[in-house]
Order: sequence, then C-alpha cells, then structure tokens
Amino acid sequence: MRGWYWYLGFKQLKHHIKQTMIGVGGIAASVVALMVILSFSQGIEEFIVERILLLTPHLSVEAGYNDFILEDWQNSLEEFPGVYGSSPYLLFPGVVQRGLVNESVAFKAVDWDLEDQLFDLQTLLDEGEWSKIRRGNGLVIGGELALRLGADLDDNITVITAYGARNLELMGIFYTGYYPLDSGLALVSLGEGKDLLETDGVSGYGLKIRNLSHVDQYILPLQDLTGLWIRPWYDKEQSMFITMSIQKVVLVWITVFSLLIGALGIMNIFLLRSWQQSRSVGVLRTLGATPKQIGALLRTQGVYCGIMGGTIGIILARLVVFILGRIDIRLPQVFYLERLPISWAQGDLWWVVLLALITGLGAVVWPALRMTRIDVGEVLRND
Repeated sequence: MRGWYWYLGFKQLKHHIKQTMIGVGGIAASVVALMVILSFSQGIEEFIVERILLLTPHLSVEAGYNDFILEDWQNSLEEFPGVYGSSPYLLFPGVVQRGLVNESVAFKAVDWDLEDQLFDLQTLLDEGEWSKIRRGNGLVIGGELALRLGADLDDNITVITAYGARNLELMGIFYTGYYPLDSGLALVSLGEGKDLLETDGVSGYGLKIRNLSHVDQYILPLQDLTGLWIRPWYDKEQSMFITMSIQKVVLVWITVFSLLIGALGIMNIFLLRSWQQSRSVGVLRTLGATPKQIGALLRTQGVYCGIMGGTIGIILARLVVFILGRIDIRLPQVFYLERLPISWAQGDLWWVVLLALITGLGAVVWPALRMTRIDVGEVLRND
C-alpha cells in the first residue's frame, strides 16, 4: 500500500501524545507571538496612515521646488477618471511668533471651501468657528503648536516669511492626532498666502482618488496630462515608514529565532524517538519498507506537527488579537496615541503558516536521516 507511512506516522503521533503536544505547543506559541507582533505593527501603521491622510492629499500635483503653477488645472484634474476632489494650495516655510516664543512651521495657503470638501476640515477643528474662518484671513494651527506658543483663539500671531512679516488673528485650532501635522502645520487662506509670497500662482493641487491602494497607477497618466510633478501621499513620509519597516523586521526575526529554538526541541524529541524505535524500524525493513519510506515516516510526523502547530497558533492568535482589540490599552501621552492599535495581519497569514510547516519539517530532517541509516542486521542481533 503506497503512502502507508502517512497513516502510520499519524498513529505514532497519537501513541506519543505527550511528546507530540510539546512539539505542537512550541510551534503554536511561536506562531501566536509572531502574529500578535505583526498585528500590532499593522495596527500602528494603519493608525498613522489614517491620521496622516486627515490633512494630506492622496496625490499632489506640483510644479517643483521654487516654482509656481500659473495655469488653472482645477477642472481638468477633477474630470480625470478616479479623481473625486482637488484643491489648490501654496506651500512655503516660515515662522510663527507670539511674544518671545517662535516656532518654524510649514505654511499651507488653501481655498477654505475646496479644502473642506477634500478633508472635511470642520470636523478636525478643536476650537474655532468655521463660518468665521471662511470669511476671514486669519490663521489656523495645530493643537500642539498652539500649546507651544501658549496661544488661544483671537490672539495675534506674527507670521514671518522670506517676503516679510505680518500679524494674523488665530481663528482656529485643529487636531489630527498625528504629531508632525499638529505641531508643524499652519493654515491660511489662499488669498493671504498669495499676498505673503507676492505671486498669482499656486504650489500645486491636492487630489483625492477613489482607490487609495492603487494610488501609484495614477502617477504616470496625470504626468502625461499635466506635464507636472506628481507626488503620492507617502513620499514625504518615507523616512518614517522605513524606520517602522526596520523595527518590524527586527521583531519578526526575534520571533523567528524563537521558532528555531522550538524546532531544536522537536528535533531532540524525534532523535530520542528514532533511537527508541530502532526495533520497529528493523521490523518495517524486514517487511519490505525501503530506507526512503522509513525517512518519510518520520518526515510526515514533522509535517503533521507543523500543520497542527500552525493551525492551533493561528486560531489562538486570532482570539488574542480579537481580545486585545476590545481592550482599551492606554499609553503614556508621550506616544501621542490615545490607545495601542491592533489590526489582524491577514496579509501575513500565509507565510506564517508556511514557516510553521517548514519548522516542523526541518526539525525532523536529522532524525529521519538517522533512521534511514539503521542497520537491520544489527537490530536483529541485539534483540
């Protein structure tokens, strides 16, 4: 009967149930740890991306550094397939000052109505009246920046740019939950920005698209349409995402090494079992089993351990992530997160299961090789 070793391997696992539970439990525990780490990493990344996109367009159409767009592309961009909103802006560096305190910021001059359609600015306002902001030429800053300046609504803030300085009334304070935006961005009206820079053009247009996951597919077509520089939302945040990726890789490798330690434990169990089963191997050989089939007998047990450990680990990890997602894990304020986010790492599921299978199979390679080298004659003489 071909494939008999699959049946016999499963029977041996049941017979040595305690040893099997140790091996399967080691793999399952490592899989749980790995999936929870990946889920925390994905949850934090999704949280940060969500906060970044509260005030960052999916795509930016720009003329380039130290240049302005003088042609009106508003209608052409909004009619482009897949684009459902656009807003012109002026982006320039400067300083805000109140009393003896000053902070370097990025100024963004916007059309309030178009920017509100793009980002729903009203919902981001922590303080201030939207109707007053729309009518006036005041300043809107992030909550962290307001805290640094010690500024409240209706205070006069000195705005300093390369073209001069002027006083603007603080009309609004917004909050996104993303520290770089809340501490380093100041919004003014587009008319005020053009006066400050003495220009009739704009730095670019912010676009929102319907399918964010395919944002890169819009870059070349929009470049062909406008002849301008198209920048995706993540372009300015690459250093942060690179840092997060490095941290994720380090954590994953630490957990992978724990799987290797578990594999060594399984290997020791099967090495002991291969020594104990020398007589059984001798009997199987006399019944016609080949050395290749004897090795396969032990390898199937490693495969079973990997499958069971991976399956149990994934189920337990899903349960742990579900529970942690319902628990409000508060962090110190220094982390600038209301709670520790976690999101099930569905995309990493396949390679984690594959890793568990490889761990179970790799742990029995040496014991399987040892069993194929058992001398039948020596076994019979000893017994």
